[in-house]
Amino acid sequence: MKPTYRSTHNEYLIPQFWQSLTHPDYWAYSSWLAIATKYRRTSLGLLWAMVPTAVFVVVLGNIYSHLMGYPIEQYLPYLGVGYVLWRFMIHVINDAVTTFHLHKAFIMEGRIRLTDFVLSSFAKAGFYLFFGGAIVLCVFLWSPILHVSALWTLLLTLPLLVINMAWVAVCIAMLGARFPDIQEVIGTVLILGLLLTPILWPIEKFPADSVRGIVVRFNPAFHLIDVVRAPLLGRMPETVSIVAVVAMGIIGWVLASILFRRYARFVPLWV
Repeated sequence: MKPTYRSTHNEYLIPQFWQSLTHPDYWAYSSWLAIATKYRRTSLGLLWAMVPTAVFVVVLGNIYSHLMGYPIEQYLPYLGVGYVLWRFMIHVINDAVTTFHLHKAFIMEGRIRLTDFVLSSFAKAGFYLFFGGAIVLCVFLWSPILHVSALWTLLLTLPLLVINMAWVAVCIAMLGARFPDIQEVIGTVLILGLLLTPILWPIEKFPADSVRGIVVRFNPAFHLIDVVRAPLLGRMPETVSIVAVVAMGIIGWVLASILFRRYARFVPLWV
C-alpha cells in the first residue's frame, strides 16, 4: 500500500502531533495489532488485561486496608484509581523509551511521522487504562460511600493527565533514542516511584505542612494522580496539585517542542 503522507523528521512538534491525530491509520492499527498478537493464543484473551489490576486492587487492598486501619470501602477506590493511573503512566513511559528503536526500519524509510510512534505507545497504554478502569468501576459500584456520578469529572481531569504524559512521552522517546542506557535508569526510577507516590498509602499520612509532606509534593506523579483521583473520591484536589499540573503542561510542551524541533532530524542517526 502506498503511503499518503511523508515526514521529513524536521517539523514542529504540535503540527506534527495534530497530523498524526487526524491520520491514525498507522498508530491505531499497529497498536491494536501488537495487543491482539500478545493475547491471541491465550485462553482468556483480552480479559488478561484486567487480571493484574483486579488482583492488585482486591488482594493488596484487603491487606493494606487492615494494616493502615482504613475502612476497606474507602481504601479500595483510593488504591484502585491510583494504581490504574500509575499503570497508564508507566506503560506510556516504558513504551516511549524504546519506541524509536523498535520502529527503526520505518524511521529509516522516512515515510511515517515520529509522533505516530509516540501515539502508538499511547494507544497501547490507553487500552490497559480502559480495561483497568472497568475494574475501578466495579469497585465504585460496590463501595457504598462513592457515587458513580463522580465519573463525569474525568471529562475535565483525564485530559490534563494525557496532555502532560504526551510531552513526557516525546521527551522520553528522544532521550531513549540518543541514550539507550536511559531505559535502565527509568526502570529503577519507576520502581522507586511506586513506593514514593501515594498509591499504596494515603496522602493524609503526610500533611502538606510537614517536612515529609513537602518532599512528597515535589513528586510530579503525585500531582498528576491527585488531580484525577481526588474528584472521583468526592474531594477537591490540592491547590498546589492543580497549579503544578497546569504549569507542567505549559512548560513541558514548550520544552518538548524545542527538543523535538532541534533534535528530531537526528533520530534516524541515533537508532
